[in-house]
Amino acid sequence: MNWSIHILEYGYVDNFPASNLFAAQPNEGHRRMPYCFGLLSTPTRKILVDTGFTDEQIYQRLTKKYGRTQWCTPTEALARVGVTPNEIDTILLTHNHFDHAGCVDKFPNAHVWIQQREIESYVAAKSRPPRFEFLTRSCQPNLPEHLATRQTTLVDGYAEVAPGITLHPAHDTHTAGSQLIEVTNQKDGTWIFAGDNVYSYENLTGLNNDGTFAPIAMTTGSATTWLTLADKMLEKVANNPHRILPFHESKLWTIFTTKTHKDGLHTADISLCQAPGLMESWLAGFRGCG
Repeated sequence: MNWSIHILEYGYVDNFPASNLFAAQPNEGHRRMPYCFGLLSTPTRKILVDTGFTDEQIYQRLTKKYGRTQWCTPTEALARVGVTPNEIDTILLTHNHFDHAGCVDKFPNAHVWIQQREIESYVAAKSRPPRFEFLTRSCQPNLPEHLATRQTTLVDGYAEVAPGITLHPAHDTHTAGSQLIEVTNQKDGTWIFAGDNVYSYENLTGLNNDGTFAPIAMTTGSATTWLTLADKMLEKVANNPHRILPFHESKLWTIFTTKTHKDGLHTADISLCQAPGLMESWLAGFRGCG
């Protein structure tokens, strides 16, 4: 089986503190941080990895906090590659944070997969006193109620979603029930969507490219657990960090063949193993898979 893989940017903030990306690193300055989600496709299937968000109040809050921003809705980002919301048949949620699970309701035909532990931990955290608000601060508040009204699989650990696509638990790392999405193509091997367990390639390669892991800073889990997870991710991809796909990494636009849209947002070709269903103008000039 072979899946085409794209990463679609639906927004960015221009002045994000690097100290929020790397634990115990207060003097790394600021950087542009994109907000993205993934698209997996074959001639007959279209799957999203996360869904992004659209919320004018959050746009304004982030702009006030981090300087200039740019946004489009996730459905607009999909339209740029010729995909409509009704074509999405599956959604794989890496975790329940607003910028990853905020638009699930925009894709009415999709079967949603998320770790059961992620939902149960969020519900339990909501019931705790207000002093525990940190545990729910970034979460999509209505996700459990919404999932109860539609076709959903609450995954208990490992699961196979489709040929070549598997889910792997990453519990007690970025969130209590995070998961990784592994995509293995016959033509070009294995890719891993890390969710927010990798913000930047520097988490994996070191801030000085010295090979020393730089653990993620924003987490409800354990740094030790994350270090073990990072090592396992790299092992799965033969220690090639560019086979691990972050959703908040601007280097994606220089590592992979990328189209820059008029508003400055990007769409990256990660693997073009399957082309049908995407706009011919978008595909022109892209390298093929394998």
